[in-house]
Amino acid sequence: MNPFAQPRPKASVLDAIEGYYLASTLNQLHRVGLLEQLRSGSTVERLGCHFGYTPDLLAALLEFLVQRTDLVTRSGDEYRLAETFADEYFLGFQLDKFIGGYGPAINSLEESLRREDRGCSLVNRVVESEAYGRFGPPPNPVVLAIMQTLASRALLDIGCGPATTLTALAERDDAFRGWGVDVVDSMCDAARARICRFGFEDRIKIINGDGRNLDAVLPADLREQVEAIQCKSVVNEFFGRGDSGAVAFLRNLSALFPERLLFNVDYYGKLGRVDAIPSQYRHTMVHDVIQALTGQGVPPERKEGWLPIYEAAGVQLEHVFEGDDSGIEWFVHVVKL
Repeated sequence: MNPFAQPRPKASVLDAIEGYYLASTLNQLHRVGLLEQLRSGSTVERLGCHFGYTPDLLAALLEFLVQRTDLVTRSGDEYRLAETFADEYFLGFQLDKFIGGYGPAINSLEESLRREDRGCSLVNRVVESEAYGRFGPPPNPVVLAIMQTLASRALLDIGCGPATTLTALAERDDAFRGWGVDVVDSMCDAARARICRFGFEDRIKIINGDGRNLDAVLPADLREQVEAIQCKSVVNEFFGRGDSGAVAFLRNLSALFPERLLFNVDYYGKLGRVDAIPSQYRHTMVHDVIQALTGQGVPPERKEGWLPIYEAAGVQLEHVFEGDDSGIEWFVHVVKL
């Protein structure tokens, strides 16, 4: 069962207060490893002894989670994490991303509201990178299939994260070569660690640099070797001041990599773009909030919103693939630069 797919009514004031208490409790118990202990079940007595926690308060918090969430169950005096949340994506990754990584920006909301970069510099990139490194987000199957169909063997992955796309392509083809660029130091470390585990150091290189300045990051001889480009969850970063940032980014890619294919892998935004947002997209709304919170802005809500952006950038949208997963409408736009 996908816990993100369950529609829920709008929150009341008490719901919001309760959500704050629940999120704070979950994040603390996750951070110290107590939720992990609950995967195999445990009692308050054992947990209190192990973590040095006051049993009566711990019991109250665990019972709060049992009564008000579907994460924790109780049988007699034993508490256990629900089987639904055994998948890292549905629990640890989400807590680390939205609370551990982006939480500091919303915890300092007064500062975020007044900063030129909104709360972008307040984000804990180390926690975020560790979460992506552990979870290892799967590569988009559309991109893998197209690369195989076209027999493309050289991909530049801008915003490569932990390099899951690059390692997947290298696994499929011994002749594949790839380059990953990421601006976050700790994310590059996670990518290099993954590449080392797979033994692909000779075929995949990770470059710590800003995708907005690729002419300075990548030498001309390397750029000439690139056959295709992936931007996964990258172009959505350029909507903080309208569409101009996305247009400029795509125009620069076109100048540096003319005639190459670009896989723009991203999601359709909702917050501020759609008047009545269906409740099944609450995951999208939370993501939209962190987009706004960090100055990235909310991307277009449908393909039609991207068309004038591509036109202004002088690039051509050739194919569109779309899907819906875990409350996120994702897409792959295959673009000719």
